[in-house]
Amino acid sequence: MRRIYESGRSNVLANNAMVATSQPLSSQEAINILKIGGNAIDAAIAASAVLSVTEPGSTGIGGDCFAIVKMENKKPISVNGSGINPKNANLNYFKKNKIDSIGLLSPHSVTIPGAVDAWFEMHKKFGKLDFEQLLITAENYARNGFPVHEIEAYHWKKNEDKLKKNKITKNEFLINNKAPKFASKYRNIKLADTLNIIGRKGAKGFYEGDIAKDMVNSLNHLGGTHTEEDFYNQKTIFSDTLISKYKENFINQCPPNGPGVIVHLMMKLLEKFNWSNMNYLDPKRFHIQAEVTKVCFEIKESIIGDPNFSNINFDELISENSINNMFNKISLNRAYDAKEAYVTSHPETVYLTVVDKDLNSVSFINSICHAFGSGICSENTGVLFQNRGVNFRLEEGHPNCIDSNKRPLHTIIPGLLTNEKNQTVMSYGVMGGQYQPIGQAHLLQNIFEFGMNIQESIDTQRAFALNGKLKIEKSFSKTLINKLSNLGHDIQVVEDGIGGGQGIIINRKDGILIGGSDPRKDGLAIGY
Repeated sequence: MRRIYESGRSNVLANNAMVATSQPLSSQEAINILKIGGNAIDAAIAASAVLSVTEPGSTGIGGDCFAIVKMENKKPISVNGSGINPKNANLNYFKKNKIDSIGLLSPHSVTIPGAVDAWFEMHKKFGKLDFEQLLITAENYARNGFPVHEIEAYHWKKNEDKLKKNKITKNEFLINNKAPKFASKYRNIKLADTLNIIGRKGAKGFYEGDIAKDMVNSLNHLGGTHTEEDFYNQKTIFSDTLISKYKENFINQCPPNGPGVIVHLMMKLLEKFNWSNMNYLDPKRFHIQAEVTKVCFEIKESIIGDPNFSNINFDELISENSINNMFNKISLNRAYDAKEAYVTSHPETVYLTVVDKDLNSVSFINSICHAFGSGICSENTGVLFQNRGVNFRLEEGHPNCIDSNKRPLHTIIPGLLTNEKNQTVMSYGVMGGQYQPIGQAHLLQNIFEFGMNIQESIDTQRAFALNGKLKIEKSFSKTLINKLSNLGHDIQVVEDGIGGGQGIIINRKDGILIGGSDPRKDGLAIGY
């Protein structure tokens, strides 16, 4: 239980259903869908659609998504809604045109948006309500406006200059050349019209016809190689999850091209340390997490890519021999110099989770990569494009080297914990770009090593080893900072919070759902 004399949030409890998203209007819509007979999949899609309107800095229909769907009494299913690279944008194209890097605002950073197809295909497989019904509220917020919430307003203002660089984007996402202020109303009529067409026509309304033509023309005008064929070729991948045992439960992650495998590696490594006499704020705890991050990111950035172009042996990677080799690089007394680590981007995203009355659960993450993606907006559709292509390497022979119809190495990872009976124990996720595997490991440790509840586990202080720095939140004490510095860490105190997260735990014994949502975001958990 939290110390009630300190600021903080209580866990949210419910008997029937629970949702947790990063935005209150999104959470409310998910509950509305559940109350009119929709299931967890319907609610998650509707919530994500609302977020695509109300959190344009983090997500949108111009981006990608991943999900883990766990229907009660069925095995978990991984949903890969990440976008392919244009056919003509292969390594030879970049060599021929003497392009040696992919800029964050370049049309070459724009991979085909995968989220809309994933929503539609998930609904076909698992949904109950009409697909059109799931987009009505999102369309309404886009057409008639919604109140801009506090954290979103802050990030919108921070990216004001970026949004001015493209004329169409400036007109659609700024008001009189300024970011919408907190508690002001913002609308995107063109996006509302696009959502209406998608609702009526399904994924075809987005990937074929006038919307696709407009997106292609807008990107081509800036030098992109995109074609209507590229949009037509976008397909969602359904597969089994990657599973490993953690204590008495099982961690489920999506396979590559997402980095969910890194969570498995981290938890295997963290289990090798003795946590029994360690406080959750012990500097050794953050030191160990930092060192585990470094050795795991060396793996992530050297061998993981689109499995259609290269394969990794998951069982071999998490074998005892492999884990021991990584473990031997870690010292309790000094910081590891991760010379081989290479991190390509640190983007924005949204995460949400839903558990319905039948205990079907969805762990769902949607993103446009960096804040406001590429900053490129389609001329007549209101669609702001992601810049996920910056994650590619222009390095021949690398597993993540750019290629035709290839998916880049991603950052977004939903998580799901199941028990030995194949029942959902917890649906959870952590936002924050490259922080996500560490964030999931941090959350799992908080609960299963340090005895926290779901809200406490989300609230606690965070640190993140990235590019030679140990990034920490301002809430760290000077004593803790000094001890970490003495171990050789180059400390960087971040102005904002690190990441954000949501989670729902299912207490099957008492028939109660327990939800938590990150105070670093605008959102909340609610149930009924």
